[in-house]
Amino acid sequence: MIPPFQFECHSPTVLFGAGRVADLAGRLDQIGKSRALLVTTEGGARRYRQVAEVLASRLRASFDRAVPHCPLEVANAALDAFRRRECDAVVTVGGGSTIGLGKYIAAETGAPHIALPTTLSGSEMTPLFGVLVDGEKRTRREPRALANTVIVDPVLARSLPIRETATTGMNALAHCIEALYVPKRNPLTSQLALTGIDMLYRALRKLADEPADLEARTEAAYGATIGGLMINSVGIGMHHRICHILGGRFEVPHGESNCVVLPHVLAYNASAIPEACSMMALVMGAHPAAALQRLVRDLGAPVALRELGVPADSIIAIASESFHHIDDNPLPVDEAAVLKLLQAAWAGQGPAVS
Repeated sequence: MIPPFQFECHSPTVLFGAGRVADLAGRLDQIGKSRALLVTTEGGARRYRQVAEVLASRLRASFDRAVPHCPLEVANAALDAFRRRECDAVVTVGGGSTIGLGKYIAAETGAPHIALPTTLSGSEMTPLFGVLVDGEKRTRREPRALANTVIVDPVLARSLPIRETATTGMNALAHCIEALYVPKRNPLTSQLALTGIDMLYRALRKLADEPADLEARTEAAYGATIGGLMINSVGIGMHHRICHILGGRFEVPHGESNCVVLPHVLAYNASAIPEACSMMALVMGAHPAAALQRLVRDLGAPVALRELGVPADSIIAIASESFHHIDDNPLPVDEAAVLKLLQAAWAGQGPAVS
């Protein structure tokens, strides 16, 4: 029997597939905009010159100073560039850091935002974004921050270093895995989440050996799009609360904290989702928590918080702060449990699977 459920998801228009970057100019024309601000990182400005070329005369200005966690001063500098050059749309290309700037501008101005994701963060699918203020990552969720259009072109991602693909891929997996046990889950989202996990895990395994494999890039992008839908429709849980604290306090890149923390949180919650874990184990060939940590190692990504510069003497404070930000969890959780989990994550130990 399928139980009664409620499903709500306000999604951007998604243009998916190799070569879809060519549709960018036409999409701007469709929504009646012609003065775009192009937002990238400094490296992205070089890597994604094709996007500027496609925009052609519709490119009014560029801002290439996006950095992780969207510090408030950077966000305001981008907003100032948008207003000063009298732009009427914002176009972002890159990962969550860049797309977050686009969301900030859209939320502050009401301008349409077209996002071209090249990482697997899934940020482009949600109205959720964070701004770093005085060492604290403050999250906002505003309808105006939701992108008007998302153009997912896996060809754009082929030049991305495998480490960035790996770390953001683990973030995408976290979105799908958390969707299996957060309170707003339902049969539809759970089925989508399992599809996303299957697609992402298999694709990342391929990319560990062949980083430029277009088919694997396409599969990973598809799984990440599902992950973004999961955040948008059912939200986040304990894992992401911890990662946000790590990002705000120690500027740990969000994807890298996901690599380290996800296997340990999944191991902790596994007994609450036995059927889902069994299905994941069929795909991964082992307990999913252990398989995910092995995948991280194979991708050359970090498995320990100490690798990310998190001080050992900060773990107690991180555990306390994280615990007070955890809203819901399928199993009872206390500060001692979070501390034990983080101590294992700091040392790079294997997840405590049973």
